[in-house]
Amino acid sequence: ERHNGNADELSGKTWLKVDKDTAAALSDAGVKVEATGAAVGPTDERPYFTFPIVGGKVDKDPLGGKIVHSGGLSFSADSDKVVVKRFVIDLDRGVLTAKVAGTGQRIDLLRLGAPEDVKVGSERILLKGVDAKLTSQAAEALNEAFDTNLFAGGLLIGEATVNAKIDDDNGKDNNDGKGDDWNDDKGDDNDD
Repeated sequence: ERHNGNADELSGKTWLKVDKDTAAALSDAGVKVEATGAAVGPTDERPYFTFPIVGGKVDKDPLGGKIVHSGGLSFSADSDKVVVKRFVIDLDRGVLTAKVAGTGQRIDLLRLGAPEDVKVGSERILLKGVDAKLTSQAAEALNEAFDTNLFAGGLLIGEATVNAKIDDDNGKDNNDGKGDDWNDDKGDDNDD
């Protein structure tokens, strides 16, 4: 369904590369983190989680608004499991909120740092090098679920890259070839 006239449809992907130390600590503690729904987990070729962008509305100047994703993450240990899904990046508040499966509750899951690199074009918004740290609220919920003290507010979960494509209101794809160099650029080129 169409948004009201002044909204832009968003599509694209957000990538989350999990911090190596955090991944090792979770693994040592027997906590598995897996992609759920439309999200795709890391592979040897692509060492990051991928979350499809399915909507939202952004303001370009100053950068603000919300970016909505499908899919999510499952944290599991033994028979205990916590699934967080339907991530929404709130650019105004600098947080990623998530719905906690089975509770009907939406929580602030990750506190997002300022991007190292921002590109805002007519058809695409690219945010690179965004530190994603666990909020105290999320850490408390995970510690309670797994009867542990492994999680703490401020724990670096990883680094995110947001590649949002802006579709204009008349449904036109707008892909005239410009901006294709942004498509799969995850910041691996170290062009400081």
